[in-house]
Amino acid sequence: MIHVAAFSGGKDSTALLLWLREQGIEFTAVFCDTGWEHPLTYAYIEEINQRVLFGRLVTVKNERWTDGMRSLVAKRGRVPSVRARFCTEELKVFPMRDYLRTLDDVVTVYQGIRAEESASRAKMRTREWSDTYDAWIERPLMQWTAAQVFEAIAASGLEANPLYRLGSKRVGCFPCIMTRHAELRRLNDMLPEVWDRIAELEAAAGRSFFPPGFIPERFNSLRDPISGLSFPSVADVQRYVLGAGEEQLTMYGETPACMSVYNLCE
Repeated sequence: MIHVAAFSGGKDSTALLLWLREQGIEFTAVFCDTGWEHPLTYAYIEEINQRVLFGRLVTVKNERWTDGMRSLVAKRGRVPSVRARFCTEELKVFPMRDYLRTLDDVVTVYQGIRAEESASRAKMRTREWSDTYDAWIERPLMQWTAAQVFEAIAASGLEANPLYRLGSKRVGCFPCIMTRHAELRRLNDMLPEVWDRIAELEAAAGRSFFPPGFIPERFNSLRDPISGLSFPSVADVQRYVLGAGEEQLTMYGETPACMSVYNLCE
């Protein structure tokens, strides 16, 4: 039996590596590089590679997309969305599947998925067979809370990915296509380069990063020539989200002292 751990540089997959180490399970950690991670995430992944994995991290990519996410959206002519998350399949599922096919034994893949994350994840099984991976899937952290994840990382003498302290709710891809208004406001203060990265992906795709309805239609400046739907540009969203943020700050008095959604500030 070969044991493989999916590692993204996020809090849950980091806790997963530590759990596997505590269980005495010999495993190979695999990072599927989307080419769209924040530099701090890449640095964190290398830190974990050295301190936890002793330099044995396996990094895989979908060779079809030479520049990762940028190449993918340029070819598709659109940015992924909640309803069309082809980025996950192309940049994570397929590279992992192809790697697993090179292994010559029965494989168990460990995923740091937790039920608390979403209703869809709560329905996942702790152990099941995957035809896609031709392997068993184990999710040992399913019943863990986010607090338990951070506690496990701290207990090991490590820190979580620094992006969590800087306002990110999720750190796989930067920014993730599922980023919402509140997170954009936090990132504007702590990681303002988020707007440049969104603009870069919009330029590659030739379309908006954001779906119809992300902000009220009257604030949109783009329109799809085929569907007729209106879309916001990154500039539209930036003006709207930061304007809404200013109104909220005026209403509630002052900027929050801690920008971490997980209250990680000291």
